[in-house]
Amino acid sequence: MNSQSLTKEIDWFCYHAAKEGLLDRATCISVIEAIEDAGAQVTLDQFIQVLTDNGLCSADKCAHYRKMSMDEAKIFGFPQHSVFDESKPKPEPAAAEQPPKPAAPPSPAKTEAKANSDESEETKGGHVHFESHAGRSPSIRGESWLEGWPDLSQAQSAGAEGAQKMLDDFLHKARAAGCSDVHLSAGAYPFVRRYKKIYLVPGQLEMSPENSEILSLPHLAEHHRQQFLEHHDLDYCYDIGENDRYRANLMQQRLGISASYRIIDSKMPVISELGFHEPSVIEKLTTHNQGLILVTGPAGCGKSTTLNAMINFINQTRCDHIVTVEDPIEVVHVPQKCNITQRELHRHTKSFANALRAVLREDPDVIVIGELRDLETIEMAIHASETGHLVFGTLHTSSAPSTMDRILDVFPPNQQSQIRSMVAESMKAVICQQLLPNADGTGVVMAAEILLNTLAVSNLIREGKTYQINSTLQTNRNMGMSTMEQSLLDLYLAGKRTFEQTIPSLKTAELIRQAQARKAQEFMQGKK
Repeated sequence: MNSQSLTKEIDWFCYHAAKEGLLDRATCISVIEAIEDAGAQVTLDQFIQVLTDNGLCSADKCAHYRKMSMDEAKIFGFPQHSVFDESKPKPEPAAAEQPPKPAAPPSPAKTEAKANSDESEETKGGHVHFESHAGRSPSIRGESWLEGWPDLSQAQSAGAEGAQKMLDDFLHKARAAGCSDVHLSAGAYPFVRRYKKIYLVPGQLEMSPENSEILSLPHLAEHHRQQFLEHHDLDYCYDIGENDRYRANLMQQRLGISASYRIIDSKMPVISELGFHEPSVIEKLTTHNQGLILVTGPAGCGKSTTLNAMINFINQTRCDHIVTVEDPIEVVHVPQKCNITQRELHRHTKSFANALRAVLREDPDVIVIGELRDLETIEMAIHASETGHLVFGTLHTSSAPSTMDRILDVFPPNQQSQIRSMVAESMKAVICQQLLPNADGTGVVMAAEILLNTLAVSNLIREGKTYQINSTLQTNRNMGMSTMEQSLLDLYLAGKRTFEQTIPSLKTAELIRQAQARKAQEFMQGKK
């Protein structure tokens, strides 16, 4: 057998058929050799047709294994444990001992037509269903960190205390593996997010509604349980112990309860370690006595980490009163030079707006708002920044200009002129960030667009010309400003991202030229 004839799909097919005792290694090799002898291309459909034509496997079983194999090969590559790797090739046995070689396969044209027909049925519906032997999630070759996870299918039989320990062990395993999120959803295999990629945890059964419930509910405090039963969703912080915290979300869905756990870094974040091109620019922002500083970006981009790093820096360098309003409290700050008052939404206050109405009478110096969600919260944040307080907040926007538009457009037209003037005076900076896979896929790096409020920026905001902010960012790099494009290029020039990862995101001709020049330089150095 030619080793190049063994495809991922055939390898998976033989793996499942061998597990069920329908085929053995010798038969699989004989089928591949029969196809080779006939001069046909060795494909999974040719392989299956030879099996069915020679009565080696029923058509129903073949169709079942074909779908499984196509799905698993597409996502996981070759199986971790191959039937063909179980033993080394042995010398050819005598003619009488050789298994009968199956009949030659039919014409390739017929097989190709069948493959196209089957594939159209397989992809109908627009989604892929993952299956494996005994209904367990398949293994991934070469990913050692995915081994040794607790089997969550045993949660119900373990009882409430056993299930909680199983959940804790699962989360600890995720933390040790460098994952950022854990998802346990009824009707699906448990999966994790690691360095921005999704991985099914191997060897797990689909979560039953009962297992999902016993893993999700028993550890809840009574007020959280009542909130979930009433609203069918819940944001809270799962606190296992000191420096062992997880931002959690529960929701009721069609198949049962789904739980998502964001792993909170056990180490207090430090500005200089976050990955900013010029950390001193961010540190300098914390020295303002009043104004509005916004940290923006999509979900999972590290906004909370940056925000908490700035709070930690203020806690170490200033003597102030800091009041935070969060949903939920993620990082617990221990007072150092500052007094820190942390409030949690729905537990210590009814809403961000309620907390902000009260905070002005609590003698704060620094106010931290977990998220600027609505008109009332944004209006009160701007008002607080005008009355001598330094206000931090977050928004889900993708750039500095879109952040300005979001802040301004939430107000009715008759207030636009007044709000533009207020924001022009109070805005100190916008930090818009992304987290991206690094060059070798072993971690993530941060790219950040940084807007500082200069006289020119203030005039653009006041005049409603936010579309010109990008050109200001490009021409004020010496002050610490940066566009997202420039930040992405900086990561490539520093060797933290590859040319292939960077070039699709660059639109400015000069930045593209710089990237291409570095790529050419790397190519020439590689030839020496």
